[in-house]
Amino acid sequence: MSVITTISILGVAVGVMALSVVLSVVSGFEADFEKKILGNNSPLILFKMGGAMRDYKQLIPDIESVSGVKVASPFLYGEVLIHSESGRSAGIVVYGVDPEKVGLVTTLGEDMREGKLSDLSSSEGLPKIVLGKKLLEDQLYVFTEQNISLVSPTGELTPYGFGPKIRQFEVSGVFQSGMYEYDSKSGYISLSSAQSFFNREGEVSGIQIQVDRLDRARVVARDIQSKVGSSYYVRHWMELNEDLFKAFKLEKTTFFVVLTMIVLVASFNILGTLTLMVITRSKEIAVLRTMGASRKSIAKIFMFSGTAIGMIGTIIGLALGVVMCVLLRDVIQFPLNADVYQISTLPVKMQWHEFAFIGLCALLISFISTLYPALQASGLDPSEGIRYE
Repeated sequence: MSVITTISILGVAVGVMALSVVLSVVSGFEADFEKKILGNNSPLILFKMGGAMRDYKQLIPDIESVSGVKVASPFLYGEVLIHSESGRSAGIVVYGVDPEKVGLVTTLGEDMREGKLSDLSSSEGLPKIVLGKKLLEDQLYVFTEQNISLVSPTGELTPYGFGPKIRQFEVSGVFQSGMYEYDSKSGYISLSSAQSFFNREGEVSGIQIQVDRLDRARVVARDIQSKVGSSYYVRHWMELNEDLFKAFKLEKTTFFVVLTMIVLVASFNILGTLTLMVITRSKEIAVLRTMGASRKSIAKIFMFSGTAIGMIGTIIGLALGVVMCVLLRDVIQFPLNADVYQISTLPVKMQWHEFAFIGLCALLISFISTLYPALQASGLDPSEGIRYE
């Protein structure tokens, strides 16, 4: 095997390995965000056309009777200003939830670091609130069993005129979902407390719906839509986070195009190797032609040689890519800044259909690079090749 051939094989291998590792890392980030998004939100959410939903108590049994639905839970949300006893404030979104059901439609129960969700329904003392760890530690400097104040922008009528509505709550629990957006800007209170605080008695913003199988969520959504009628609409979790997943898709496409350039450069080495072979082996090609070899068979020899170089490089690259991914995932576990990336180690998710696509693209590029030398060799005049022999 010549040095040029070895360089060609290594070039293809490096390109394929880089593509495999980078796309696996991007897939890892996508899978991690998907898991956290589904942890904080249910796969399906039912809303009412025009706003508030008042007949949610009648709707929930109908929704739960649909095949594929595990549980349905109402929620109410609103933006508020939260103020701590230390004088620090922050703007957050407060969700009013059913303490008994919210842990079944989301992973909030599993994300609890202090306290229990059931404490939200406690009638002892002040109404209870569960807040994100980042919000408590980095912005409010508050601990559990301390009090905070919620200020509603809707306001209320007081003896002194119209003013902001202020209510005190006791911090009964702390959650940590791993998503900075939720851990620093979210709080949970009981549904009844939220309805009272936001002056929306008997109303909810929507109904969260958990399904048996995530891959059938769209089918279940259609069945629910048929059940509840056109006054309501069901949103799929991917529709609610469409921009995020479009960004991941764009990243994958960009990385693929950029790193494919490595394989393209390696394919020029294959082209150069075969072209040089045509020039240096013109006598042998001429002899084969005079012995009856057809132009097609000569072309096939060079096409096979170039494709074999690409195939060897592709197999080596895919094997090295798998090894690198396993090392990054299970051994090296490259550390990341959790405050920035919301995860502590580099995520890696190998998807075999992506590996297969990378391999096919590398082989296709390698095959295309053989066409010119193959045509050049098949077009060689036998009399020119042996004239001076």
